Amino acid sequence: MPFTASQIDEVQQAADGPRIYDVEMPYRRLGRCRMSDAVAAVIGTARADVAVALSSYEERNGKHGTASELLGAGVNLGVEDAPAR
Repeated sequence: MPFTASQIDEVQQAADGPRIYDVEMPYRRLGRCRMSDAVAAVIGTARADVAVALSSYEERNGKHGTASELLGAGVNLGVEDAPAR
């Protein structure tokens, strides 16, 4: 399922930590994804940018694997998740 901007909410970023986003999942569950500032420079930081990158991650890793990661340790987005330009 492609992710949408309305499912993404940025969490307060620690001074030297990664950007962290809550991801609204079915049944009122929240998942978590994160990315470094270097990755954010490639992907973008807008909720729509994160949704596209997370959808790309899901294409590569599968729906169930992605859901498991989001609800577990969290998904670490990388530059490979950026949309092709």
